[in-house]
Parts: sequence; C-alpha cells; structure tokens
Amino acid sequence: MWTASRFADGRRRLRGHGQTVVALLLLAVGRPARAQIYQLEQEPVPEGKSLRTMYAFYVYSHHDAPEKTLGQPFVKFHSLVSHSSNPKVSNDEMRGYEGIQMSILPFTEFKNIIDMSAFCSTDDDVKQGLIAKKDQIIVRLPENIKDPSDLNVYVHTVMFGEEHPKDVQVPVRMTGVYIFVWSNCGDFQDATVSGSVVVKNAYGFLPGNEYHKLPFYGWLSFIYILLALLWMGLCMYQWRQLFHIHYCVAAVIFLGLLEGFMWWIFFNDWNHSGLRGRFLFSVAILSSTVKSVFSYMLVLVASLGWGVTRPYLDHKTLLKVQATSGGYIVLDFIRGAVLSFRHSHSLPMSFVLLCLLPVALLNGGIFYWIFTALSSLMETLKERRQAEKLALFEKLWRILVAALLIASCTLIFLMCDLSRSISIRWHYQWFLTDGVSHILFLLVLMAMMYLWAPHSNSQRYAYSHPGKARGGDGKESGKDEWAAEDGSPGADDESFWDATHTEAPKALKAVQGSASTSEAA
Repeated sequence: MWTASRFADGRRRLRGHGQTVVALLLLAVGRPARAQIYQLEQEPVPEGKSLRTMYAFYVYSHHDAPEKTLGQPFVKFHSLVSHSSNPKVSNDEMRGYEGIQMSILPFTEFKNIIDMSAFCSTDDDVKQGLIAKKDQIIVRLPENIKDPSDLNVYVHTVMFGEEHPKDVQVPVRMTGVYIFVWSNCGDFQDATVSGSVVVKNAYGFLPGNEYHKLPFYGWLSFIYILLALLWMGLCMYQWRQLFHIHYCVAAVIFLGLLEGFMWWIFFNDWNHSGLRGRFLFSVAILSSTVKSVFSYMLVLVASLGWGVTRPYLDHKTLLKVQATSGGYIVLDFIRGAVLSFRHSHSLPMSFVLLCLLPVALLNGGIFYWIFTALSSLMETLKERRQAEKLALFEKLWRILVAALLIASCTLIFLMCDLSRSISIRWHYQWFLTDGVSHILFLLVLMAMMYLWAPHSNSQRYAYSHPGKARGGDGKESGKDEWAAEDGSPGADDESFWDATHTEAPKALKAVQGSASTSEAA
C-alpha cells in the first residue's frame, strides 16, 4: 500500500504517531476536513526540488458511476495563486516563475510515469524533447501516448500574483484512485498558495469509496424506525409486564436509529457541499461510539445477573463498568477518526493498526468478561433450578458465539484483504469495515428483541425475592424455587430486597411486644 511518506522526497516519515492522533482529532473537531474539495489557504509551498503527495481522490467515470445525475465527472483547479512570503521579493518579480505545479495522477500509473529520483526537468530533458521547459515536473508517458490527458494525468502551473486566476476544468474519463501531487521544481520556496482543487463525481462530491455508505445508512435508519415502531407497539400492548430490560432494548434501538440517521445526514451533506462537516462528523462518530458501549455494557450487566439474580450491582463492579465505558469511548472515537481518514490522507498501515489495536484488545476483554459472567450466571440458574431463565440465557450464549465467530472471520478476511492494492479493494472495502458490523449488530439486536419481547409471562424473567418466586401471571407465590437442597435459603438473602422489604421483622417485633406486655401484667 502506498503512503505519502514514500513519495515525499523519497525520505519523509511521520514524526510521531502521537502527533498524528492529535492532528486527526483536531481535523475531526477543529476545522472542516478536506474532502473532494481540497482547500489551500496560504499553504507554504514544498521546498525547492521536492514533491509532496497531498490527498487521494476516488472517482467513478460517468459510465461506471452508480448515479449519473450531475453529468461528466471532472477535476477543477479553482482560483489557485501563489504569493511571495519573502518581504524582499515581490509578486511582480516572481511572475515568470513556473516551478510550482499541482498534478492529479492515477495511482496505478504513478510509479511508471514519475521517477522519484529525477522528477524535475533539466536543460538536458528539454533538449531531448521530454518537456518544453526546465524546472517543471516530468511526466514520462509511454511511447504510444502523446498527451498526458489521454492517461488521465492533469498538471496545472500555479502562477504568482494573479488577481483573478483562471479556473481550469478537465473531465475524468477513467474510474480509479487519483493522487493529488504538489511539486516545486524551482529554487524559490518562500511562497504560499491559496485556492482549491475540486474533484466531482457524476452524483456529487462524495468520494467513490464512501458513496455506498449514503444509501446504506439511509436504509439502516429506515429499518431502525420499523424496529422502534414494532417494539413500541409490543410495549404498549403489554405495558403491565415491562421491566428494566425492555427499556434498555428501547434505548439501544433509539441509539441505533440516531447513529444511522446522523451518518446519513453527514454523508448527504458531504455529497452536496464537498466538505466533511466537522460538527456532523464528530456527532456521527460519537453516536456510533455511544451506541456500541451502551450495547456492550447492557449485555455485560445482564450477564452479571442484574435484574435476573440480583436487583443491583455492587459498587466495585459498577466502577469497573464505568471505567471500561469511559476508556472505550475515547479509544473508539480515535479509531473512527483514523478509519475515516486512512485512505484520503494516506496513513501508514502500521499507524492504522496501532490505533485499532487498543480497541481490539478492549473488545476482547469485554467479550471475555461477558462470556465469563454469562457462564457463571447459567451455573447459578442451574443450581436454583430456574429452567425458563436458563433456557433464555443459553439462547443468548449461542447468539453471541455466532456473532463473535462471524465478526472474527470478517476481521481475518479484512486483514488478508489489506495486503491487496488499494486500487483493487476501494470499491467494496466499506462493506467490510462498516457494513458487516452494522448488519451483525442489527441481527443480534433483533434476536434479543425476540428473546425479550414483552408478553403475558415476561415478569417470570425479572428478578424476584428468593423466597417469593413469580408465577405465570407475574404475581409472587410462596414457592421457594431458589432454596438449597437442605431447605435453607440461597446466598442472595442479604440483598437490597431484604433491606427494603421488612414485613417479617416488623411482625416479629409486634409479637415480641405483645409477649412482653403479657408478662408484665
């Protein structure tokens, strides 16, 4: 996989992963992220005799475009102008300088047409007819091609001091990944450039590798709306049988709907404006993170027996859950930002994996905690001979195992797929990184909705006092189904229930009081 550092002077490297994380977060929340409209606002030009890769554009030809509502895709160099930043050198003195150039090159042809050891033209190159002028980028075309545009190569020279620079717009006739390259083949480097490079597809500004997410999140939001209406109808019909798990499922459905809707709004706005809206982008990533952590913690606390074998969790466990949730929100937000910028900003694969690793390890720890707690819960239910609750959590166990296997297989396939060229996998990689996880989450949610759907006997799955099991009508009966074989009560007697339900101690005091009065008489 190509990276910006591999091409910039042939020697540039990222200075530090920590600095890159900070830069990405600032890019995500502090300013509009560069997208299919790459804006330059007094950007310093590259050092003399150097080349810098700036961005990657993903473009469909008009023939291959999934939508053809806006005509021919194009590249436009808009209002690009250079300004001297050296007080001793005026713009008028630099009007003849033509060393600053911006190019759009197909990724698949980059290594063939740009010689990184000699990409600036010399007098010998001019004499050999390779280029018309010296101190400009050399595009080494195959013998059978005379015009760079025939190879979808577009080079634009940025001049100094023009008040109204002329826009240059050229059509893009080939589907693929295009590299935005900025070069300075002259000796002058005390300058800045302002303007923009615009790349537009036949359907709008959304990059080709992101386009399919727009209809995907639209349909995802629609499905969540249907699930919300279905769950609301069931809850209203069986409102007398509701307990906390039903409200938690409703919250997960709402968070899923919010996530899908926010991503749809974000991609729709991006498609029309050409810029990644910083606020929408941050809210969309945050909604995904909150939905994930809330869902994981819901399954975790249910597996720990909250509302099933105990009415509340102890303080130490709650602190662990809260710490895990806080850490997950921070790490998953960074992961989302890195994955969103990994292609366009050519982030090194080592850095991407470094940002994914903490979340992967935390996910592994959460899953281990869930399965360990779920195993313990099922053992407890077996000992207490609660067959219906046991059957419910055995089904949940099988669902989680199946989901984990599918997610693991997808991750393995994704890791293997990363070894392939980005020019091959950019069409479908969105489905591996976003589509599969959302579909899998939706299927698990639907399965849990089926398992915990409100019905006339829902209360039998809720927590009840060890000595007062709930019957089929949801009312407490006197049968002690949690009692041990020797008839003694279970270990959960010292619970919140015993601390707040003190009818028996009050009756005992009344009897003792009557006895004391009789003796005194």
